[in-house]
Amino acid sequence: MLKRQDYFYRYRLKNSRSCSKKKLFLRFILFFLAFFVICFTSKKLINFIRKFDKIIVKSIEITGAKNITKTEIKELLPFKIGDNLLKINLSEAECEIKKLKPELKNIVISRCWQKVKIKLCERIPEAFIMHENRVFATDFDGTLFPIRGFMGTMKVPILLYKSNSEMKELLDFIKRFKAVCDNFIENIHEIKINNAGDIIFIINNENIVVFWGNESPEYLCDKFKKFKKIYKDALSKYEHLEYIDMTLYSSGRAAVKPIKYD
Repeated sequence: MLKRQDYFYRYRLKNSRSCSKKKLFLRFILFFLAFFVICFTSKKLINFIRKFDKIIVKSIEITGAKNITKTEIKELLPFKIGDNLLKINLSEAECEIKKLKPELKNIVISRCWQKVKIKLCERIPEAFIMHENRVFATDFDGTLFPIRGFMGTMKVPILLYKSNSEMKELLDFIKRFKAVCDNFIENIHEIKINNAGDIIFIINNENIVVFWGNESPEYLCDKFKKFKKIYKDALSKYEHLEYIDMTLYSSGRAAVKPIKYD
């Protein structure tokens, strides 16, 4: 025989479980109704907002344009003055313009009140290269882009390479070299890698060939300081130089060959 206490305990436990199930079912119904109402009203609200003439594009502001003209960018935009701000797919527009304009490193399009703001970041040439019988610029990303505006007057080296891996190696060298050589990079006319894997560059005007070699990056700063001193001393001693050989710098040697005229 069940005790009276046990009977009441089991009755209350059964009752409690039944109430929990009812509450859970009720919450589910309320959640479903709330979700339906939100979706329905949101759709109506968005449709209303899209028809509201206060959110149309009344002006387009472009900043950061240097070599690329603002007119070019406006012609590539998939929207125009008078379009609805909410119907503009910003990320899609950014991606499409970057594909059409490789000279852009980045483009950010944002909505403001009755205005679209476009911020451009143009690529800066770090070297010139020949590609399909045309001269292009490239930056440290290795992206090729057309030479425009002030780019043509920039003093950057011409890369000569046989493969993409050589191109990357040369760009990596230029990046490291620029960090330690002040503005000496402006004196380099062209740069390449020879069959032995050594970096060679030619200095502007004098046509001096520099056999740089291929030392570890950690020695680059000291090596450049030594080269600068050798270069300055050689120019003071000789009228013309044929080459400066820095390939044996790690063993404490360097060679200078002047041009002798009969």
